[in-house]
Amino acid sequence: MMAAAQRPQMSLDFCHDTHSTALLQGLQELRLDNLLVDVVLCVSGKEILCHRNVLAACSGYFRAMFCNGHRETKEYKITIHEASSSALQILVDYAYTSKVTITEDNAVELMEGANFFQVLPVRDACAKFLSDNLSITNCMKMVTLGGMLNLNLEADALLYAMKEFAAASKTPEYLGLAKEQLIKLISSDDLNAPEETVYTSVMKWINHDTKKRKKEMRELMELVRFPLIDRMYFIEKVETDKVIRNCCPDIVSETLKYQAFPGEVQSTRTRPRRVSGLRETVVVIGGYEKLEDGEAVVCSNDIMMTHSSAPSSESWISMTTMKNSNNDHGFAVAVLGTSDIIVVGGINCQDVWLYHAKFDNWSKLTSMLTNRDYCKLAVVRGKVYAIGGRVSHSPLCITEDVEVYDQSLNKWTKSIPLPEPRCAHAVAVLDGSIYVIGGCDAENRETSTVYHFIPGGSWWYSVKDMPETSSFITASVLNGIIYVAGFPSKVLCYRPQEDLWTVVANTGTGLKRCGMTVFGGEIYIYGGCDNSDNGSSKVLQLHQEEMSLQQAGTMPKGLFDHVCVTILKG
Repeated sequence: MMAAAQRPQMSLDFCHDTHSTALLQGLQELRLDNLLVDVVLCVSGKEILCHRNVLAACSGYFRAMFCNGHRETKEYKITIHEASSSALQILVDYAYTSKVTITEDNAVELMEGANFFQVLPVRDACAKFLSDNLSITNCMKMVTLGGMLNLNLEADALLYAMKEFAAASKTPEYLGLAKEQLIKLISSDDLNAPEETVYTSVMKWINHDTKKRKKEMRELMELVRFPLIDRMYFIEKVETDKVIRNCCPDIVSETLKYQAFPGEVQSTRTRPRRVSGLRETVVVIGGYEKLEDGEAVVCSNDIMMTHSSAPSSESWISMTTMKNSNNDHGFAVAVLGTSDIIVVGGINCQDVWLYHAKFDNWSKLTSMLTNRDYCKLAVVRGKVYAIGGRVSHSPLCITEDVEVYDQSLNKWTKSIPLPEPRCAHAVAVLDGSIYVIGGCDAENRETSTVYHFIPGGSWWYSVKDMPETSSFITASVLNGIIYVAGFPSKVLCYRPQEDLWTVVANTGTGLKRCGMTVFGGEIYIYGGCDNSDNGSSKVLQLHQEEMSLQQAGTMPKGLFDHVCVTILKG
């Protein structure tokens, strides 16, 4: 006999949407009627009747107190010392109602209580209320409070304090900031204040507690951008201060050099804050897009700029074109001052031009005494050094000559020649000295030599050779170190004080004939000739800790044999 078919069991999932609300309401009624109450919180002479399970469910503090065998587990009355009666009453009411009223009068006290008792929703709600009601008078206090209790509040208060720093730094709460919070303020590019105000505010903070804070002076003064301060103010108020001169002689010296020759000193202090209206700008000039049979084809005569450290192909701005003829290459470029760019030589154009980035136009300068291509430029104390280069392609003639251009006279003069002819080399300026690195010799052979020259001296010195020979390389200076790129698979650096070369990145891909510059205190490499002889459009950032280059952005087109510089532009 066949078993009778079993009927499927019926089921229903039921959820009473208002159950949680009704439960809270019921617990609140029990509390108000003093029913099933099993604990009394005693604070500042006030008694608050509660249920342990409600407190434990809502507060991490009370959960730990009641659920871990502490003596309070069995006590009926528990004395609370860590909060005011008003704040604790509000938190207990919240536990039973899920509601709290935050006001300007109770927000800080309530936030501190909620943080202590680990009632996180109330703590965060108080932080949001305080963030939404920041003012000049309270922002510094909120920086301090946020640093202790809520990082989001601290971040919001810091942003507000940066915006209103001139006024907010005059409040008493400013003087109570922790050193770390003051550093966050004065190190930011977003600080909205003249450097004179930054300096006086830092001094006021130090002098508020000189005995304890004097030792912090050096670290804090490193963050004041003295090179950008008013020249007369610096001479009268800063340079004459014996404490500053003794504590920070190098910063005083750096400032005087920068103000005498703007643009030639590079440090974190020479980067303008946004309030100045100036921004660091990367400029890419000329270049080729492709090699065919070893010859460069598809020339770019363009000048393009970006303010971004992570540019997309659309974030570049096209400027006027170069003044040399189309299909030119082998020109040399350097920045004069903070924004003018001098362009010298080239295969097809031997003229010397000055590009005024501010106005996007050109001025023609006096030609060099000897026309050349594939030389390099260095700017020291306002004078432009044109170093080496190729005087003739056929017959081949590579020169050791050095010429110096004086803009005030619009005149080129001979200088101390290199020990040997060089072209397609790299040049760097560090601490007022010129370094000539690698390149091709008179026989067009790649070299690894490094020459060092101190303007005003009588000869070039040899320093330690690079680990390998190379030409068509490029160099940049950051934090007292010379970085050299353009090798097939690596980036090198040279530390003059140690006379030491090291590898700082193994790239694994071709970076020949790339461009490189310093932007935002970091090394960036633009384009280069890839392993397929095409120009790369990649923008790479050097990450020294990982000894790697990571892509940060792109250019509108692939390029090599171009030149990159960083200027200041409004």
